[in-house]
Amino acid sequence: MAKKSKKSAGKPVKADEVPQRAVKIPVALRFNADLLAKIDKVALRRGMSRNALISYWCSRAVEAE
Repeated sequence: MAKKSKKSAGKPVKADEVPQRAVKIPVALRFNADLLAKIDKVALRRGMSRNALISYWCSRAVEAE
């Protein structure tokens, strides 16, 4: 298990301070059951986990901003 640095413990991190391989933070999301089923279908078709697919989509959307 990766150690958390004291510098970032509980404090917001600026975009330019994020290390290349940042520790991933768990989050909770709520989805409509029908949408979640569609997401799972796409993830299965692509050979990805649900988490990987949602993370990929979010990163693409943020980069497009």
